[in-house]
Amino acid sequence: MSAHRSLNPPILIDQRQSMDHPAQDHPVSHGQPTPLRLLQLTDLHLFADPAEHLLGITTRLSFESVLARALDRTPVNGLILTGDLVQDESAVGYSYLAERLEATHLPFFSVPGNHDHHDLMRQSLSNVIPGAMALRRLDGWNLIFLDSSDGGLDSGRLGPKQIASLSDLLDAENTPTIVFLHHHPTPIGSAWMDALKVVDGEDLLDLCDRHPQVRGIVFGHIHQEFQDDRCGYQLLGTPSTCVQFLPGSVDFAVDQTPPGWRELLLHPDGRLTSQVIRLESYEEMPLQHASGY
Repeated sequence: MSAHRSLNPPILIDQRQSMDHPAQDHPVSHGQPTPLRLLQLTDLHLFADPAEHLLGITTRLSFESVLARALDRTPVNGLILTGDLVQDESAVGYSYLAERLEATHLPFFSVPGNHDHHDLMRQSLSNVIPGAMALRRLDGWNLIFLDSSDGGLDSGRLGPKQIASLSDLLDAENTPTIVFLHHHPTPIGSAWMDALKVVDGEDLLDLCDRHPQVRGIVFGHIHQEFQDDRCGYQLLGTPSTCVQFLPGSVDFAVDQTPPGWRELLLHPDGRLTSQVIRLESYEEMPLQHASGY
């Protein structure tokens, strides 16, 4: 399913915003404020039809289960959605998602994936990046959002303009920074999936290598957990809220592990810590012998 990509030049949005909550939701321990807790939700693959499924998983049901469980862990300061939000490119699917996110009363930010329809996504969801790059400044951290979708392709591409814009920003500021995008910029050890990574991902990695304020590059797309360290920052891939892919597979293969999400802790001293959390169990099982979708 193709992504409909705008041909706008890179746009940098500098939005100064605080995610601080009232004191009871943002406690102080031993005189030090607690870190910001952001939840990354990715690869929802929702449909207009609430009963529609992807590879045996009813994606609205799995998303609702993940969202409810994730919000049980308080305090939560914001939600990050890293693409492939609506599988059937339907306005109804995006409207449903917007209603559920707004009902949380939390700030949320989103980037498109290869299965997203850009125009419909922007019409329904607030805080979607309006062009090729966006910046959000939050309580002493910079969150940078990149658009890695590449027209009708399942692989990703950032392009020289977006890389140049990111380079200018990182040269200008040394604020602790996390970069978010949909596609993985580095191989994860799964041959079929690595053919679908960001084709110019090394340009992104080389740029971040030279800027010590970068604390992490966080992505979806791979439907599995991934973590690696590189030049002082973390590379973090996150499970889908629906079906999972089998790690280390040569060809397309599904995994039987439950849906999940990633919790990101942004510490006041500039440290980034995170963990993947999964549902303890989930009643549906994916189609074990599926060869694709």
